[in-house]
Amino acid sequence: MNYMRLAASAVISAVALFAGEMAFIALMGSRIMAARQAAGLPEFVPQPLLSILETLLTGAFIAWLYVSVRPRYGTGPKTAVVAGVAAWGGLVLLSTIHMIGEGLGLPTSLLLTVAFVVLPVFIAASLVGAWFYKE
Repeated sequence: MNYMRLAASAVISAVALFAGEMAFIALMGSRIMAARQAAGLPEFVPQPLLSILETLLTGAFIAWLYVSVRPRYGTGPKTAVVAGVAAWGGLVLLSTIHMIGEGLGLPTSLLLTVAFVVLPVFIAASLVGAWFYKE
């Protein structure tokens, strides 16, 4: 495992995630804020340092997952898609199911829409990171 390339791949995956999140906010931000207000949740206060940390850790997880499954599935975009979907399932889908079960007042349809809109972002981040990683 090339740890320097893995670290660089993690950062590149995080940059792709960040770009996807910006597109996501432009697409869904107003719907989510309206749903939060309707549910009586507190006003959203951005936490930029935590957001950067979360994005870097998620990018690192996606890159690590791709590098880890390469010996079994081979090198290339198909493996990157598998890693991206697996990371999405473990990080996004499970937390979405948990939020639905908690009954926070947000509509189930909105939570599921958010989860599935984020799926291509995870796949793209995995593809970008995989493209950069070399043994």
